[in-house]
Amino acid sequence: MKKRIFSLAVFYLLSIALHAQKSSRVKMLYKTDLEFVTGKPSFNFDCNAKNKILLNDFFFKSYVSVRDGDSVYKYPKNRLYAYQTCTGQLFRFLNKKELLLLNKEEEILIYKHLVSKPPTGRTNVTNYYFSMDSEAEVQSLTIKNLKAAFSKNERFKLLIDNHFKYNTDLAAFDETNQMYKINWLLKQTR
Repeated sequence: MKKRIFSLAVFYLLSIALHAQKSSRVKMLYKTDLEFVTGKPSFNFDCNAKNKILLNDFFFKSYVSVRDGDSVYKYPKNRLYAYQTCTGQLFRFLNKKELLLLNKEEEILIYKHLVSKPPTGRTNVTNYYFSMDSEAEVQSLTIKNLKAAFSKNERFKLLIDNHFKYNTDLAAFDETNQMYKINWLLKQTR
């Protein structure tokens, strides 16, 4: 009986792993920020092709595998910049995290990281990050960090104080202007 339960558990975990790998198929892999900015990734595969980019997330491996023809290459995640899924989502690597880029065309880039397995009894947590551009350091999206990053723009710091009470408010999307509110406010100071 115990062997059967163990076998079922292993089968279930493997099926989840295969589904996770399939649902997060990767189309493009950017090794550097320059590749990202110019739109010229190191690898750009057809999503239905035999060639594949595997994130190896299920087993928490620290590298990405690229199957190109008969060759397989391994790249440490901490030396890669970003990847794009077959559904068009862009993710940037940051240490052991993969951050979803929400606004590629705006000045202040905003990223989202969903913590899918929070401590027992708590709901999922979404952490937001930002960078001043694609080359800049990624930081937690907080009022303090944002004001420090734009320390010389007094008008922008004042607008932040007037429009945002909590750090979670900083990730608000402005439907009227079709951009994130912090970018719209920054635009008002230019």
